[in-house]
Amino acid sequence: MEKYTNLEQAIRDPALAIITEDVASLRELNRVYVKYRVLSKRQKRFSDYYEDAFLGHSVPEMYAVMKERLRAGSEPFADLQLPSEGYLRSEPDLYYREEAFNAGETNICFLLGHSGSGKSRMARTLEGDEIDHIELDDLLLTKDHFTPEQLRDYSGMLHSFFTGPGARYYIGLAERESIPKEAYEDRVFTDFVAFAMDYARQHPEKKFIIDGIWIYLYFDDPSVFADYAVFIKGTSFLKSKSRAIKREMQRDKETLEDRKQMFGREVRNYLLDEEKINAYRSYYSARPETVFRKETDEAARQAEAFVLGELRRIDACFVDGDAAGIQTILKNAEANTGLSGWNRLRILNECQAALVELRVFPGQER
Repeated sequence: MEKYTNLEQAIRDPALAIITEDVASLRELNRVYVKYRVLSKRQKRFSDYYEDAFLGHSVPEMYAVMKERLRAGSEPFADLQLPSEGYLRSEPDLYYREEAFNAGETNICFLLGHSGSGKSRMARTLEGDEIDHIELDDLLLTKDHFTPEQLRDYSGMLHSFFTGPGARYYIGLAERESIPKEAYEDRVFTDFVAFAMDYARQHPEKKFIIDGIWIYLYFDDPSVFADYAVFIKGTSFLKSKSRAIKREMQRDKETLEDRKQMFGREVRNYLLDEEKINAYRSYYSARPETVFRKETDEAARQAEAFVLGELRRIDACFVDGDAAGIQTILKNAEANTGLSGWNRLRILNECQAALVELRVFPGQER
């Protein structure tokens, strides 16, 4: 099929969902984005391709850009009252029992910090073939985002939890509507952390990084983690918030938008959780096994930019029906020793999904 050569052609196609800079209200913006989210994966690829080709973003990225722009126009930052300058000032990153983790004396590291502070980037600088990195966000609505086979590829620990004692938490949005918060969100994180500690003891040959704000949200006592490694990002509330917005503009955020809509914490958490983070910092700051370092994550940022570029190349090849091009991206990812296991999996999964769709829909007739 001949590709569109201008934005107007793409907008007129009823099979696509394109967000333009002419969107005038949050209602209109949400209407287009809801349409995008119910499209088939194939139509989403085309929509993302044309959004990027003509406006420089994927559809989820453009949604985040326009949402922040529209909100800024109706909710001036001048009205924001911050209770203390601690929300503005970053602290050095805290590393508790880092040497013990590196030496294998403890094989779990818990990462804490505001959402957007750089926890995942820190984790990726530590990853290796023998490190299993789990983002706690992936415990929510897991069934919508991971098949059992994908869970196994992502994390042996996560797969064992959802096919074992945590099987009742393997749910999607449809099931979530009928389950009270106290039976799901209030229990899945505490149950998983207890399971993770036991699982790690049974698998001393591997290391595990567990990353997410849910640690300090659901565990008031920092000493619960004193036998393990604990790293705490010192990035301030304000800087973390800025990064979170940028992250939404640079990644496919369907999963995160689902979580935001279901569990809507956002700014409320940034403000209320500062006290909880400080309790952890205070506890571990006083311990002799703790060291402090200023943030250095340029390598992780470059790695993320590389992955995003590869995902865009996959979409471009898909629109062109270029299976050989996707195969090349796949083989390059397999051979790239500089990629972390997680980043390699992101690229490989996207390549494989695109190749399946090309075989199912030869000629790309939408």
